[in-house]
Amino acid sequence: MNMLKERRNYENQLLPYDFHNYFTMGKVPAYIVVHDLIKLKIKDGTYPVSEFLPTEPELEKIYKVSRTTIRTAMEILKDEGLVEIRQGRGTIVLDSRAVQSLNKVTSVTESLRNRGFDVRTKSMYIDIIHATERLGKELDQPIGTPIARIQRIQLINEKPIAIIKDYLPYALVPNIEQFTNKFNGLYEFLEQQYHLEIESADDRIFAKSADFAESEMLAVLPGTALLCIQRICYKGKEPIFSDDVCILGDQYELSISSKGRY
Repeated sequence: MNMLKERRNYENQLLPYDFHNYFTMGKVPAYIVVHDLIKLKIKDGTYPVSEFLPTEPELEKIYKVSRTTIRTAMEILKDEGLVEIRQGRGTIVLDSRAVQSLNKVTSVTESLRNRGFDVRTKSMYIDIIHATERLGKELDQPIGTPIARIQRIQLINEKPIAIIKDYLPYALVPNIEQFTNKFNGLYEFLEQQYHLEIESADDRIFAKSADFAESEMLAVLPGTALLCIQRICYKGKEPIFSDDVCILGDQYELSISSKGRY
């Protein structure tokens, strides 16, 4: 726990990171510096998925640190799901991206949890707005109908990964505002609290670059690649809510199975 706290404090101080200066100046423990350097090389493909990292003696020479430092850094990478330590063989790089299958109706939160991430909601805000022309069309509601809007930032392992906005006819979820910060996964919450069964969904998927506001919320640089999913969920033929999700593109991917030719 202390190791993770120290690493988060360190990361909050640096944008962009200056690992070598922090290492030589002794401002953070060496294992955190080594962890972050290796993590960057995993993310940029220097250490590819499904291949072994350099051996411990090789990593000692590369980073000029002790065997204990290397092993501590490896343990943190393992806890984050980035590597798997195979006794007698070495340390292999794992595919850390969460995969959401579009063959079943699953949420971003459920997909992240299924990948083993610790998912938490930050800065949830629920208010009541009135249906615009677009929302009215999506939710099959007259313009001006009260709509519950849920805005939140989703974290994995305490790092921001997604900005999520949800829109629901208020008549379906009366008093939902009293549940602010009381749930993480919306789909499960709607099923349990309001007995809204989600049976199907229509998705629109596209890529975009993070604008300034999005980059601030996700703690990334403006222009970072985002994967966006706009979804309408249905019970039977009735639309019950719409999703608007922007998620870090290097942390997430979608899986679709198709059959037959158009």
